[in-house]
Amino acid sequence: MTRPRFQERCARWLLLLALVHTIPVVWITPVVAGTAPAAALLALGGASLLAFSREGAAFALFFLGPALIYSGLGWSVAWLLGKLLERLGRGARACLLAALAVAPLLSVYAPIYVAGGHTSSRSANLVELCKNTIDPRLLLGYWIALHAVLAALYAGHLLRDGSPILRLLDRWRRPALATAAVVLAGAVLYGSYPRLICRPLAGLGSARAQLCLARNDSRDRAYWYERAAAQGQPEAIAWMIENTHDRAGKLEWLRKGAEQGDGAIQLALHERLMRDGAVEEASVWLHRAAEGGHLPALLALVEELSRTVYATQSVEMLAERNAWLERAARAGAREARLQLASHHVDGSMGYPADLARARALYRQLAGGGPPTPYERTLGLDAAYYRARIAELESWEKGLAGGDPATSRTLARLYLESQMPGPGVRDRGVALLERLAATGDAAAREDLIVVLRTGDRGIARDPAAAGAWLIRAAEAGDAQAMERVAAGFMSGQEGFPVDYPEARRWLGALIEHHTGGDAAALAQVRRLERELAYIDRLEQDAGGPLLGERELIALGRGTDAESHYRYALQLLVGHGPQRRAEALARLREAARQGHGDAAWRLFQVHERGFPDEVDPAAALEQLQLAVANHHFDATRELAMSYEYGKRGLATDLPRAIALYESALDAGRDNRYGWNLDPGNYNHFSWVESRLKQARAKLDARAPGPRL
Repeated sequence: MTRPRFQERCARWLLLLALVHTIPVVWITPVVAGTAPAAALLALGGASLLAFSREGAAFALFFLGPALIYSGLGWSVAWLLGKLLERLGRGARACLLAALAVAPLLSVYAPIYVAGGHTSSRSANLVELCKNTIDPRLLLGYWIALHAVLAALYAGHLLRDGSPILRLLDRWRRPALATAAVVLAGAVLYGSYPRLICRPLAGLGSARAQLCLARNDSRDRAYWYERAAAQGQPEAIAWMIENTHDRAGKLEWLRKGAEQGDGAIQLALHERLMRDGAVEEASVWLHRAAEGGHLPALLALVEELSRTVYATQSVEMLAERNAWLERAARAGAREARLQLASHHVDGSMGYPADLARARALYRQLAGGGPPTPYERTLGLDAAYYRARIAELESWEKGLAGGDPATSRTLARLYLESQMPGPGVRDRGVALLERLAATGDAAAREDLIVVLRTGDRGIARDPAAAGAWLIRAAEAGDAQAMERVAAGFMSGQEGFPVDYPEARRWLGALIEHHTGGDAAALAQVRRLERELAYIDRLEQDAGGPLLGERELIALGRGTDAESHYRYALQLLVGHGPQRRAEALARLREAARQGHGDAAWRLFQVHERGFPDEVDPAAALEQLQLAVANHHFDATRELAMSYEYGKRGLATDLPRAIALYESALDAGRDNRYGWNLDPGNYNHFSWVESRLKQARAKLDARAPGPRL
C-alpha cells in the first residue's frame, strides 16, 4: 500500500482532532474515553462469567449500545466527510477543513447541560466545568497547543507538492513529535507533582510540601493547611483564620499569625480584641502592625489617636498622632495625605497654615493612583482635587491682593480650626483686624467678640475690644453706640464705669433717633429714661458722677473728704463690683473724723447686705459719727437711749443731752445737711422729741403731782 501524501495525512489528523473536540455532551464521556466495554463487563457481574444471565446481558447491552451507536455515527460521519472531501474542489475542501478547525475553538463555549434534559436551566460550557477541576494554566496551554496544531495541519494541507516548507516539515517531523511527547510527559508530571512529589515530602514534615498538598488536594485540604499553619506558613495561617469558625480557635490562629509579623493579621487581631474588650492588648498589636508599615494599621492608629486627642486635648498625644500621620503619608496612604492637606489649609491639629504645602499634597492625590473606597464614598476624585488646587491658588492671589472675601474666609478657617498650629489664631485675628480697619462691620463684630471673650484660644483683651466697639460707634453704628453707652454704665464689654461718657453716648443716640418713625421715638423715650437714671444716681452721690480719669485723681487723695467722696462714687456708681473698696475708704474717712462716713458705715452694718450686718459695728460707727457732730447720727443715738434700742438701756437724761447736741450739730451745719429747706422739718421734729423726753423725765421725778 502506497504511503499517503503529506497533505492527506494532515487532513486525516485535522478531521480526527475536530471530531474528538466537538462532542459537547458530558454523559457520553465514557464512550469517548473508551470505558464503555469495562462498564459493560462490570454490569455483567462476576457471576455472569460462569453462568449466563439475561439481566446481566441486558445491562451490558445498555452500556455497549451507546458505544456502538456513537461509534457507528462517528464512522458514518467520517466516511461521509471523506467522500465529500474527495468530490470537493481544492478551494471548497480548504473551506470545509477551516470550519472544522474553528469548531473546537467554538465548542468550548457551547452549552453542556449538566442536569436534566436539554430544556434544563442549569448548564455550563467546557471552560466553566474545567476551571474548578483543572489548573487554568494547564487548560489554557492545552487549548493554545491544540489550535497551534490545527493551524499547522491546515497550513500543511494548503501547501503544494514539493514545497520547501513541506520538505522542511517532513524533515523535522520526528524531532517535533519527540518534543511534543516530552512536553506532554512534562505536563503530566507537572499535573501529578502534588501526588508524586509533595505527598511523600509532606509526610516527612516539609511545610512547603504540606502547603502544596493543601492547595491541590480538595479532600484533605483542611488537614494539610492546619499542619502547614502549625509550622508558621503565612498562607496556611491566613487560610485557617478564614476557615476556623469557633471563637477560641480563630483567636488562637490570629495570635499565631500576628506573632509571625503579618501586619494584616495583627490588625485583624486588634479589631477582634477591641470587640472582646481587651483594649490594652489590642493597642499593642495595632502599634506593632503600624510599626511594621502596614498602611491600614497606620490609618487605624491615626484614627484611634485622633479620637483620644479630641477627648483629652493632650498636646503630647497630638504630637504622636501627627508623627504616625506623616509616616502614613510618606508610605503612600492617600487618606493620610488628604488629612494633611486639610490640616495645612486651616492650620488645625498642630499644623501651621500653609496653602502651598496643601496644594502640593492635593497634586499628589490628583496624579497618583486610583481613589480609595473612602474617597469613592465621599466622591473625591482627580477632578475634585484639581478644583481644590484652583481654589487654593485663588485664595493665595486674593490674600496677596487684599480681597475681603478671601480674608474673611481664611480668618474664619483659622479661628475655627481645632487645636491650631503655631501662629494660626494670630493670623486669623490679623486678617479680621485688616478687614475691620476697612469698615467691614461683620469682621469688626467677630473681632470684638474674640477679643472680649478670649474665645477660640485668643488671649482676652477687653480694652482692645472696647476700642474697636468705639470705632464702630463713631462710624455711626447705632447698635455699637448703644453697646458703648451700656458699657460705660455697667463697666462691661471692656469699658470702665464712666457716667459722663455714658451720658455723652446716650445723647448721641437720642440725636441719632430723633425725627425717626414710631420705633425710633420709642427708642428716644427709653434713652431718656436711662439719662434720668443717671440723674438719680448723681443725686444719691451728692454731686455729679465722675469720669474714669477724675475718679482716679480723686482716689489719690488722702484726706477724709477725698476718701468719703471717692467711696460715695464707688457705692453709687459701681454697685457691688467695688463695694469692698468703697467700704474700706469709708472706714478710713471715719477714722479720720468724717461724720458722714461713719454715718454711712452705720447704715451699712445696720441694714446692708446680709454678710455686712453687724449690730456691734453699727453701734460703734453710730457713736463715732456722734462724736464728730453728725446731726442724723446724734438724733438716732438719742432715740436709742430714749427707747432702749440697739442693746442700750433706757436713759432719758442721756437722750435729752443727745437731742440737744443734735440741735447744736444742726445749727453748726458742719455737713451741710440743712442747706436743703426740707431738712428744717427734721430740725423741728428733733425739738419736739426733746420736749417729749423732758416731759417723760419730769413725769418720773418724785414729788406731788398737780
